[in-house]
Amino acid sequence: MREVDNRYELRNPLGHGSMGQVWQAWDRRLKRAIAVKVINPERIADPGHGLTIDDIVARFRREAELGARFTHPNLPVLLDARTEGNPKDLHMVWELVLGQDLGQVLAKAGRLPLGTALDTARQTARVLDLLHSYPVIHRDVKPANIMMTEEGDIKMVDLGVAAIFGADNPRLTQVGQLLGSVAYMAPEQFHSGDVVPQTDLYALGCVLYEMLTGQPPFTGEAVTVMDGHRRTVPTAPRTLRPDLPADVSELVMDLLAKDIARRPASASVVLDRLEELLTAIPARQRSARRTNPPSGSTDTPRLPVTVRKSRALALFHDGNFGQALAFYAELAAELAMAGPGHAADAMDCRAKAAHCHRRLGNLRQALDEYLALSADLPEDTPLDRLLHIRAEIGLVQETMGHPDALETLADLYPVLAERLGPDAPRTAEVRAALNRAVLTPAGPPGPAGTGLRS
Repeated sequence: MREVDNRYELRNPLGHGSMGQVWQAWDRRLKRAIAVKVINPERIADPGHGLTIDDIVARFRREAELGARFTHPNLPVLLDARTEGNPKDLHMVWELVLGQDLGQVLAKAGRLPLGTALDTARQTARVLDLLHSYPVIHRDVKPANIMMTEEGDIKMVDLGVAAIFGADNPRLTQVGQLLGSVAYMAPEQFHSGDVVPQTDLYALGCVLYEMLTGQPPFTGEAVTVMDGHRRTVPTAPRTLRPDLPADVSELVMDLLAKDIARRPASASVVLDRLEELLTAIPARQRSARRTNPPSGSTDTPRLPVTVRKSRALALFHDGNFGQALAFYAELAAELAMAGPGHAADAMDCRAKAAHCHRRLGNLRQALDEYLALSADLPEDTPLDRLLHIRAEIGLVQETMGHPDALETLADLYPVLAERLGPDAPRTAEVRAALNRAVLTPAGPPGPAGTGLRS
C-alpha cells in the first residue's frame, strides 16, 4: 500500500485526470478517512499537453493555495498540503466527500425534480459568489465537479484550472488550448479564451438546463456542440418540460445568453433569483433534496454484467451517451477488479466510456481516458485496436486545439492509409483533421487587452 508523508495511506482510487490522481486515504496519525490528491506519475515522467513539469507543479501549487483561501459549507476543506520539493512527493489532503457527483446522479435519474434542481443551482451559485468576490473564476463548472452528499448538499470540487481575474499572475496554460468541458463552455472561451465571472454563470446555466431537462443545451460531436454555444439559441427548457414555471425557464435562458452583457451581472443576482423561485414553489418540492440512495443501499438487485453490458450498448447506439457513460464507468471498474480474465472486457468498457465523454463534449475527460487506456493496453493488442485508440486521441486533440494534435495525426495518417486505404471512413476523418491542424496550428496569439492571466 502506497504511503504519503509517512502518514497517509492511499487505499482506493477515487478519480484521475491528466494532471492529478485523487485517492480515498487513511490518516494514521488522526485516525480518520480523508482524500489525498497527488500529481499523476505519468505526467511527472512525461508532462505532455505542451507543458513542463514546472508548469504542472505550479498549477498544483496554485490549486492548494486557492483551496486554503476559502472556507465555505459547499467547498471541501483543505486539511494539509506539501507543495515544495520533489514533484512525486507533492500532495494535498482534503476532507473526504461521500456521495456521487451530479453527473452520476443525472445519468441515473435523467432529470431532477424542480426543487432539487433549483436548490442544487442555489448552492452552486453561493460558491461562485464567494469565488468571484476574490476574484477567482472556476472555469470548469460541470456536473462532474459538483459532488452530491447523501443529504442533498453539494461540494464543488477541482480548482485545478481556476484563474484569478485581472491579476498579474504567470500563465499556467497553453495559449489557444481549450480549458473546461465543451458541453458547459461559454462562447467567449471559444472565441478569445478570455473568461470573466459571467463565464461561470453560463456554465451554471448549462448545468441547470441539464438538471431540468435531462440533457445539456447542445449535444453531439464536439464541433457541433461548440458551434451551438457560439451561434445557436438553445431550445427553451419549458419547451422540453412544459410543467416548468416560466420564470425558471427565463432564468436559464438569461444565463445562456451569448453576449456576456446580457447575462445576469453577478452570481449574487442569480442567487437572489433562485431564492425567489424556490420560495414560489410548494414547500414539499423545496424539501425534496435527496437525489440518490445512501451509500451501500440499493433499491433493486444489481443486474448481471452481461445484461448491463447489453443495456449500455443499447443506450450507446441510441445516442444516450450520458446514461451509457454511467454503465460503462461502473462496468469498467467492476471488470478490472475481477481479474486478468476480464481485462479485455474492462478495456472495451473504458474505450466506450471515453467515446461517451467525447460525444458529450467532455473533451478533457475523453483525452485523459484515451491516453490512460493507451498506456494500459497490453503488448499483444491487435494493431487495428491500437490504431483506433490513437485515432481517437488525435481527433480529440485536434478539436481541443491541443499542441500535440499535429504530430499525433501526422504520425498516424500514413499507417491508416496503408492499412485501411485512403478512402476508408476513418482514414478520411483523420486526413480532414490533419489538414485542419496544418491550417490552424495550436497556440495562436490571443487578442490584446486580456483581463485574465492563467
